[in-house]
Amino acid sequence: MSAKSPEERLWGGVAAEPAEFRMRFQGVLDRAAAHTEVEKSPVPGPYLTISREAASGGAEVAQRVGQLLGWSVLDRQLVQDLAARLELEPQLLELMDETRVNWFSETLLNLFNSRLVLQDSFVSKLSRSIALSAYEGRVVIVGRGANLVLPPEGGLRVRVVAPRKLRLKALAKQENLDERSAGRRLDELDESRTDFVRRHFHCDPSDPQNYDLVIDVSRFGIGGTADLIRRALELRGLVE
Repeated sequence: MSAKSPEERLWGGVAAEPAEFRMRFQGVLDRAAAHTEVEKSPVPGPYLTISREAASGGAEVAQRVGQLLGWSVLDRQLVQDLAARLELEPQLLELMDETRVNWFSETLLNLFNSRLVLQDSFVSKLSRSIALSAYEGRVVIVGRGANLVLPPEGGLRVRVVAPRKLRLKALAKQENLDERSAGRRLDELDESRTDFVRRHFHCDPSDPQNYDLVIDVSRFGIGGTADLIRRALELRGLVE
């Protein structure tokens, strides 16, 4: 058997999320939306948050961990659920998710949709959805500053990174871009996510002190990274 390239090890085969996980995920959101106050222990969890560099494979790692543990995975669905509750088009709300939105663009967006919440209000509502979902337990939450919203004692906070060269190749393949365009797009994504966290949480998303574990996924691949995270959860007593 020939050795796999770094790109193959990084992006190799993540199975589709089983239907029962999607059903449980929807149940988590339904129950979270129905709560007006937290009715459980003051400490949420168990939960896992995954912060990720753009095109690092972090979302794929989250899906793999969810499959290994039978946990729900909340990623883009968080935005879509919030959009549904605000009666907004998800595509419109995503303009304000993990992107830079200045006063001028916020004003223009509100002119086109009077129901659109400003980004600060959106982040507050999104953070509440994250917190309520975490109190349900057994959930993986991807991005959106979740590691900064939730108390650390209830879960594991992971940062997934990868070398820029591999991220460029992955992004170019995902979005069908040439090398130069992929570089510009990657810089834009990195800057936007950094600006989002700095603006709303007043910290640097690359600061390792904000995480329990930082993993270079190119060293272990998607499956190996997921296995490391599962073991870390076991060592923390968050899974059996």
